[in-house]
Amino acid sequence: MRQLIYLALICFILMFSVTMIYPVVKHYVIDKYKATVSQASLFVAVNLIAYAIFAPVWGSLSDKLGKRKIFITIGLLGNSAMLFLQAVAPNLSLLMLFRFIEGIFTVMVYSIAMTLVLDVARREAYGRGMGVIGMGIATGMAFGAPFGGFLGSLDPVTPFYTASLLIFLAFILALIVLEDVEVVSSKSVLEGIIVAKKRKELLVPYLFSFVDRFTAGFFVSVFPIMLGTLYHMTPKEIGIYLSSFLMPFALLQYPGGFISDRFGRFKPLIFGSFIYGICISSVGFLTPPAIAFSMLVAGVAAAVILPASSALSGDLAPKELKGAAIGGFNFSGSLGFAFGPAVAGFIAEKYGFSQTFYVAGISVFIVTFAAILLLRKWKINEAS
Repeated sequence: MRQLIYLALICFILMFSVTMIYPVVKHYVIDKYKATVSQASLFVAVNLIAYAIFAPVWGSLSDKLGKRKIFITIGLLGNSAMLFLQAVAPNLSLLMLFRFIEGIFTVMVYSIAMTLVLDVARREAYGRGMGVIGMGIATGMAFGAPFGGFLGSLDPVTPFYTASLLIFLAFILALIVLEDVEVVSSKSVLEGIIVAKKRKELLVPYLFSFVDRFTAGFFVSVFPIMLGTLYHMTPKEIGIYLSSFLMPFALLQYPGGFISDRFGRFKPLIFGSFIYGICISSVGFLTPPAIAFSMLVAGVAAAVILPASSALSGDLAPKELKGAAIGGFNFSGSLGFAFGPAVAGFIAEKYGFSQTFYVAGISVFIVTFAAILLLRKWKINEAS
């Protein structure tokens, strides 16, 4: 349990730091580098594209080597360096490059941290274990957004310098407190990368991971721009609105994991997704302050969905390919996160902000129905 707490703390620092920059996307990327809304959304997306490309690579490589700690420490150090370089980037092209490389290191940290949960927790406690890590990740995101908004009100570049320093401190902490555990090594990296072909049932949690982060991509890109452009909010106010979703999402991760351990994975996934889809669709027609309430309920639903879907990946993973299975889970999520900002930016520019969030909600309903059909087709049950 101690290692889980250390991992949660490290993930908290990581996500607290990287989330600080979201409230200043408009004021830093658009205002300083004269970027368009689409380019600002791409600034978010390139980081997430790196997540998608490298999540299965790091998971499979860690399975092959039978090591986890080295990936976490290298990831933290690289992340710190890239955030510093973004603060001093001389032009938009280099800013985008540093952002992409930052994503390579970020996914190395949190994907391997999630894998460690499966190494140290009992199967019947996967949900609670993922809830602990999820709480660290999500709490960091929840508190990072408003703090970044506060710092950004002083100077839009300040969150980048601050994030770089904090993640470097997390690197020192990881060197001191983390321990490697003995894991079963896979035969090859390639075997891990194609784990979903070996166990097709993993597609179900992967679908939920994709759509959850696809829609989250709308909120870290277009949502802050909408609040700043349409409602003339300051970075501080934008951070507060982001936290209305992120706070319940963060604080209820462990209870969400407990629910999935107690009542199974499928009911929380399906019912939570329907509520989540309704709430994010409502952002298209609500106005402040009602938007904040809808975001809060969406955060509660998301806190139930994430531990259940990640724990289901652990349930279905072959013993020697846990890292690959979680890598695939994060690949799917990161792919969604990468497409989300790009799709959201395109729809917002062409059709408007309201239509953007209608599309987000519809995507959740489509994926949920698809998952239900796959559960029935493949006859997947809680004991699979």
